[in-house]
Amino acid sequence: MSTMRRVLVPLCAAMLIASSLLAQGPVKSSSTLITAQEIERSGVGNAFEAVQLLRPRWLKAREVLHLPSEGTDMRMSQIRVYMDDRDMGDVDFLRTIPADQIYTLHYMSTNEAGARFGPSAGPGIVVTLMR
Repeated sequence: MSTMRRVLVPLCAAMLIASSLLAQGPVKSSSTLITAQEIERSGVGNAFEAVQLLRPRWLKAREVLHLPSEGTDMRMSQIRVYMDDRDMGDVDFLRTIPADQIYTLHYMSTNEAGARFGPSAGPGIVVTLMR
């Protein structure tokens, strides 16, 4: 009887956890997140096209890196792309990522990217690939 209990208790716990995860449903999109479901519905071919179609504001530099000193121009931040916690370059890297391989795309402000990846040159787009 105790062997049966040792098997059934973990099995029941696993079933409860799985059912609660299913009840939560798919990842919801927002102004800072693009989901695989959105990308699939859009019919785009790569990550850049997904951002361009679904969240075009992500591609516009909106954050000021520093206030200009006298005689200098104000520099705007450049969007960086991060994948597997590595800086992959600018937004052109998104063109190399097939849409069907993406789980999520997440926009991070300069402060968020700096807190996660260290001091950065600007805001970033984090790519999470399906494994």
